[in-house]
Amino acid sequence: MKAKNIVGIILIVVILFLLFLVLSQESSKKVEVVEKVEEKVSKVEPKLEKSEEEKYLEDLKKQAGAKTDYEVSKYYKTACSSCHGKSGEGTKVAPSIAGKSYEYIVEKLDDYKNDRVVNSLMKGLLNNTSDEDLKILAKEIANFK
Repeated sequence: MKAKNIVGIILIVVILFLLFLVLSQESSKKVEVVEKVEEKVSKVEPKLEKSEEEKYLEDLKKQAGAKTDYEVSKYYKTACSSCHGKSGEGTKVAPSIAGKSYEYIVEKLDDYKNDRVVNSLMKGLLNNTSDEDLKILAKEIANFK
């Protein structure tokens, strides 16, 4: 090999080594900066206050999960209790249905289902419910005191 080739190879190796050192120092600086930023972010506590609507929805969820003195059906728990309350006592969203007669409840459910009383939420809940299931639900609700 000629001396020029040896010198060229040595220069290339030195340049690559220096390039490696520079890149490794930059990446370690980035890691340090990221760690400092993460540390500062973790010290800041978020002070997000819940809106009235979020508080209201949480309250409805608690009501839906509350236990009653008697057992209610799964359908009532999932479809009715979040708005009408666990025992039919009513909420800000929907009126009380406790203490209503079987006939009154069947009539109202049928009115909602058949759009005689316009309420898109009730219509959606009752749309795929059979008349027999409506009667069973009405009988259950009529037992609420």
